[in-house]
Amino acid sequence: MRALIVLVLLGAIGDASADPITLRVASAAPDGTVWAREIQEFGRGVEETTHGRVRIRFYLNGVAGDEVEVGARIAAGQLDGAASGQMLCERVAPSMRISHFPALFQTREEATVVMNRLQPTIEAEAHQASYVLVTTLGLGPSVLFLRRPVRTLDELRRVRLWRWDLDEVGAVANRVLGLQVVTTPLDQATRAYDRGAIDGFVALPEAALAFQWSTQARYVMDLRFDYFWGCLVVAERAFNRLSPLDQSLVRDAAARLRERADLVERELDGALLGGLFQKQGLTVLPVPEQMRTELFAAAQAARGALTTRFVSRQLLARVLAILADYRGEQAPHR
Repeated sequence: MRALIVLVLLGAIGDASADPITLRVASAAPDGTVWAREIQEFGRGVEETTHGRVRIRFYLNGVAGDEVEVGARIAAGQLDGAASGQMLCERVAPSMRISHFPALFQTREEATVVMNRLQPTIEAEAHQASYVLVTTLGLGPSVLFLRRPVRTLDELRRVRLWRWDLDEVGAVANRVLGLQVVTTPLDQATRAYDRGAIDGFVALPEAALAFQWSTQARYVMDLRFDYFWGCLVVAERAFNRLSPLDQSLVRDAAARLRERADLVERELDGALLGGLFQKQGLTVLPVPEQMRTELFAAAQAARGALTTRFVSRQLLARVLAILADYRGEQAPHR
């Protein structure tokens, strides 16, 4: 028994004196933005709760390349993980593509309910791709930032709209709706607008703020096309270097990140669309009910073509069933 106690104590001492493990995590988030501050706070929390045994080094501003390049660097062992704005997430876990189906979710709450229910499926897909899905994060809705006002879906179809070039699902979905879509990398969107190659952006409110598109556009319309769902993923080979205790502590910190980020994202979206954009000089365009109705009808008709290309019919049917149940629960009872 005494020998066993000595061995346990020696093991504990060895673990305490071991060199810290540093996880190298890349993100396109610009330094100083809400996104960057939240993931950096997560990193500080990990280092604090693990007493320095685990550290996270973030590479922000896209310095490690776009999200496809980041995935390649992770595969090559040059990076350990990513805080992704969905593009790498949906390559690791294809079921996440469902959040970019047009007008599928009418509110952030609906998107949250569905993505939470899909979490086990998403985690399993990440595992098949040799990743640990540490957490997912709701980033908010895609809305319109325009050079000129529009009042109908037909008018919108005559406008050249920007979408992120890595967002294949979003771009294809918008084209199926009959919209003119021009895709570029994030860092080329500003230049495309300035030279007249595009006349508007389909973008997250926070992205428009972070990349200063809201200072270029003249109008904003809260017509919600789809939702972005980010993730924090780490290669299994890197995550498995952590002790079971530290793995648990990292997941706990990620749960706090998710809860905190959700609250911050909701508040910031509300503030931006509720008045801050107007203070920047943007005019808020109302969404005519006819335009909204036409968009929902066109989106519903487009789902068949999108389903065969991006997700299974079984997944779409499951999501529609979840939405039907949730909407039924929220409907006023008479």
